[in-house]
Amino acid sequence: MFFPALPRCFFLTMSAASAVAMVAMLGCDHVASPDDGAAATPAPLAPKDVEVIVAARQAWPRTVTVQGALLADEDAVIGAKIAGRVAAVNVDLGSIVKKGDPLVTLDRSELDLQVKLAEAQLQQACSAIGLKAYEDETKLDYKNAPPVQLEQALVDEAEAAVNRAKALLPTRAITGSEYDTLVAQMRAAKARYNSALNGVSTQVAMIGVRRTELALAKQQLADSETVAPFDGVVEARRVSPGEYVSPGQPLASLVRAERLRFTAGVPESKAGEIKPGQRVEIRIAGAQEPLVTEVTRVSPIVTQTSRAVRIEADVPNPGHALQAGLFAEADVIVDPEAQALALPAAAVTRFAGVEKVWLVADGKAAQQSIRTGREERGLVEVVSGLVEGNQVVAKADDGRSGPVTIAGEAVSDQLSAVSKNEEAQTPPTKEEAPPAVKSDNSPSG
Repeated sequence: MFFPALPRCFFLTMSAASAVAMVAMLGCDHVASPDDGAAATPAPLAPKDVEVIVAARQAWPRTVTVQGALLADEDAVIGAKIAGRVAAVNVDLGSIVKKGDPLVTLDRSELDLQVKLAEAQLQQACSAIGLKAYEDETKLDYKNAPPVQLEQALVDEAEAAVNRAKALLPTRAITGSEYDTLVAQMRAAKARYNSALNGVSTQVAMIGVRRTELALAKQQLADSETVAPFDGVVEARRVSPGEYVSPGQPLASLVRAERLRFTAGVPESKAGEIKPGQRVEIRIAGAQEPLVTEVTRVSPIVTQTSRAVRIEADVPNPGHALQAGLFAEADVIVDPEAQALALPAAAVTRFAGVEKVWLVADGKAAQQSIRTGREERGLVEVVSGLVEGNQVVAKADDGRSGPVTIAGEAVSDQLSAVSKNEEAQTPPTKEEAPPAVKSDNSPSG
């Protein structure tokens, strides 16, 4: 079918008429609501039942935390006292030894010969004055020594000859020259006697020298066997049989392990609070309970490199249960009577370095920022942000902003208080809505 072309103004007129008709239809169908002019009011938030705890001060001793190590009470590198060839190594890594137990033994063949030589020389020196090697030469009466007694006999003989010649001089049975000869012989005998006394004295001194040489030879023989200087555990073995060692060369390393020494550095700002006798609780990895001991030694100086004061505490180690060198952390209790404001750790939330609790007041909970300190035994020390007597939600995961019901209190009272608070904040409902505004183009429907 053919439709004649219509002018463009016809289509514009039809479009305008259709729009007016649609507006009229909508205007006739709309019924004004009395609530259109009032703002929508949210329903009151129901209170949540939560457990509440009261922040209170409790006994919490003030401590200084330090880090250190459990070192061996004694740690020695045992060296050779004399040169020689190693004959036997009697210990190895981990060997438990007692004081005096042999560690390393050197070859003794030459040392045995030196001892025998010294014994023979001592016997020779003692025989010269009529003594045995086991007799004490310092108690010898020099006049009883055989050389002295011989010279004493010659002196007596010379004195007797002089006395006889002196009696014969008046009778001219002996000449004066013969008498003078006898007197000179007597003087020579006395000089030899005095010389014999000095010889015995010298020989006694020589015996002392020989005894010292024998003792030195025996000491070298004893030093050929290196023994443990204290009870301990072998930390390292340094030589093997057949090796030649020189004096001072390390043979083995020995540590005393039945008692350890906790060593740590205390910052100089807190060093003045540390005193010998204070209780120390030492924690090490793998141990369920801390090791309890006390401060034994405090250094009198501050280490210049670390600006810390060194402290030590003796730690018993029965059965060598702990190895020397373990890292340890310790709390030194400097004020056992101190108190602190504390909460259970479950009441504190941490996120991005911010610590908060749910503070309960007037039936509502709100988050409160706090700053914490020490944490142990499931408790957290509150340094700032709360005061004694504040109520907080016991479990932070149960907290939320808004009304709460404290467990143990009457729920109706809590709900009544919340309802009254909500009614005071809700605007009244309007009785009559304003008439709907009619469009100028709407039909009178």
